[in-house]
Amino acid sequence: MAERNGQRTHPRTESRHANGIVTAVVVCFFLIHGLLGSFAPSVAYSQVMRVAVWVGVGLVAVHAVLSVVTSYEQLTDTEFPPSINKKRHLVLKWVTGVLLAGAVAVHVVCMRNPGAFAAVPFVPRLALAVLAAVLAWHICVGMKSLLKDIGLSRSLRTPLRVAVCILAALFAYAAILG
Repeated sequence: MAERNGQRTHPRTESRHANGIVTAVVVCFFLIHGLLGSFAPSVAYSQVMRVAVWVGVGLVAVHAVLSVVTSYEQLTDTEFPPSINKKRHLVLKWVTGVLLAGAVAVHVVCMRNPGAFAAVPFVPRLALAVLAAVLAWHICVGMKSLLKDIGLSRSLRTPLRVAVCILAALFAYAAILG
């Protein structure tokens, strides 16, 4: 049992710690992917990047499985049952995650079928801008948990959220300008 300021706190489980590490790698990977795709498109379409994207997809799958495990652990914890606010926050993390998966699916369809949008060329650009916004939203929603899971100070939450939002705005801007 962990203690903070003389009060018992919920211990960090191995699955939460593992999910935190995987999540941090996924966040870094896709921020780098977004930077390269936005500002160095020739690198984004290289064979190395394609392999790297599949590695990223695999890590996202691991993150999803670990998120199911940690959600189950949280919801079935009898010693530290989650408050209604924690349950709402968990739902918000899942909703933004599902929306992110949908935005990624649209992005993949747009990237793999560029000719399909010749009549409406703004659709792939808009899809990228939406993807950037939803990615930032999902990261910002989970930032407090992520920092706790990997053992970093919660004081980093606001600066990291600001950085993520700035990067998302740059990605969206680059996507719209094409």
